[in-house]
Amino acid sequence: MKILSPKYLKTLVFPLLLLPLATAKLANAVPLPEKDGTLVVLVTWGDVENTPAKGVYVEAYGYVVKSDAYKSFVSTMVRDGRYEVSLPPGVYDIFVSDGSSEPRCRRMRIMPGGTSTWTLKLENDEVFTHF
Repeated sequence: MKILSPKYLKTLVFPLLLLPLATAKLANAVPLPEKDGTLVVLVTWGDVENTPAKGVYVEAYGYVVKSDAYKSFVSTMVRDGRYEVSLPPGVYDIFVSDGSSEPRCRRMRIMPGGTSTWTLKLENDEVFTHF
């Protein structure tokens, strides 16, 4: 029976010792995809009853890292006064507009897997009401 010499044994064992280090570097080099977050915008009309606003346009515009581009996302009304959209993590300018109200804008951060909420009351647009 032939026994491996220390020279050959070293050639076989040394690469096995480096394997965990190489695997760790590879894992750090390839980031895992981040889970999208949710933007919720709660909108009411500018009345005394705080009536939930229907038919409002809500858009999020920002830089999306995974696409390496600026993108626009339009929300949908899930129920009266509640508008939601799923967004990749990042910073977005949120625009809220209605034909008879002052347009509004706010910058918000969307975190992976989190929910960011903006609650606002629309105000009558003087330009529209004096038309």
